[in-house]
Amino acid sequence: MDKLRLLKIDTELRPQIKMKPMSRYYFLTTTNPVEQFFVFASTAAWLIRKTGQEFEQPNEEDDPNATIASILDVLREREITVDFSSHKLKQGYGDQVCYILNVLADEALKKENFEWEKPIIDIPDPEELSDDVDQIEDETEIFLDKIEEEMIGHSDDSGDENKEEKESMKSVTMVHDWEEWKLELERVAPALRLKISADGRDWRARLSQMETYKNELLERLKTTGSQLNKVHNNISSVMDKVSARENILNEQFEPLVKEYGSLLNELKKATDEYKEVSAGVTERQEKLNEVTAKVENIKQRTEQKGSSMNDTSPLVSAKKAVETLKKDIQELDFQIIVLLWLLISKESPKSNNFLTNTETGILNKEY
Repeated sequence: MDKLRLLKIDTELRPQIKMKPMSRYYFLTTTNPVEQFFVFASTAAWLIRKTGQEFEQPNEEDDPNATIASILDVLREREITVDFSSHKLKQGYGDQVCYILNVLADEALKKENFEWEKPIIDIPDPEELSDDVDQIEDETEIFLDKIEEEMIGHSDDSGDENKEEKESMKSVTMVHDWEEWKLELERVAPALRLKISADGRDWRARLSQMETYKNELLERLKTTGSQLNKVHNNISSVMDKVSARENILNEQFEPLVKEYGSLLNELKKATDEYKEVSAGVTERQEKLNEVTAKVENIKQRTEQKGSSMNDTSPLVSAKKAVETLKKDIQELDFQIIVLLWLLISKESPKSNNFLTNTETGILNKEY
């Protein structure tokens, strides 16, 4: 996290992906696996771009396997060892995620010519230490003197009933033996009402508090440690089973995957051929439509001519006209004969009978 902040992750990447501020332990424990994986992938892509190599910014809708494969390919190109399964990176947290981010951060710092400086250790002089110790001793002596004065003042205000206690408090200064001091303190302590407020900034109080916390953690660790070990063992065994099952499935489905790839290639070829053939078919279909239209036109014309040839109405009308002409000719012949007869009868009365017989024969022939 220190390396990421040196590379200005808070000002460059975090506003871009609208990411919340990360704690130092963000990639150690699980909080939200989907969000953690997206942040890990975005951070890794950003670090790869920091090294001077182009890398597309991942999205939340992208395939996690493809994103992880792209990141691992970049690491292999830089000859960085990756000796763990890629599915451990899908969690978005753990040792493997921290390892990849740490390695990429080192590469980015090298690209920016960043060098770590040696730490400066401030070692105080022995004289200053002795002065501090003397100062502490003086402060403790002053503090004890104040306590004695308050104790004596309290005994003066207690009245006649506490005269014995006042005498005992005055005699405290005369007691030099530790055992006598201890006995005197046990006798006087219940009558004392002195309250000393504890300072929270005192290192002694903090040290004692840390020790109590440590003892509580150790006691709780005894009960939870075994449970955590069991959970860890169960998870590791399940992960091993899952990885073994995954390998078995990969081995079983590898020929099917190859067959599927070959089928895809054949389908692509058949699709290309179909497109080529369909283009020729459309052209031929257009020609067929044109020829069909011409044939229909010729058929209609032929039908019209056939219907006109099968129509007998003109023949019937012609026959009727012939019959009327015959009748007209007969009438004209009759009229001519009558006229001839009249002419001959006027010219020669002797031949009247002959003409009459001749005309009679003609009339009999006609009728």
